[in-house]
Amino acid sequence: MRALVAVAEQGDSRRLTRMLHPGVVLTVDGGGVVEAPATALEGASDVGGYLRGALLDGAVRLRVESVNGVPGIVVCREGRVAGVLSICVRGRLILEAWLVLNPEKLTHWSC
Repeated sequence: MRALVAVAEQGDSRRLTRMLHPGVVLTVDGGGVVEAPATALEGASDVGGYLRGALLDGAVRLRVESVNGVPGIVVCREGRVAGVLSICVRGRLILEAWLVLNPEKLTHWSC
């Protein structure tokens, strides 16, 4: 997680994509409240593109915290929690990722 945060803070989109397994799957939960893909994104190119927009934005601050008992990333924007990311790693590559953007599900975290 810390490596992912470091890559995001450096704005290194190429390194971010290299951290993804070729068959990576990203599920985004907007809860119908926040715009999110209707289906899971698959593949390093599509997932990398989405995560670049979510994590490499200079306006966000990232913090590693426990998410459902495992390390995750809390995404803060303008002093508010904008999302929470959890991942599953195989070897050294991210195989699955879940990004919760639904504000109703973000009340447990703070910035």
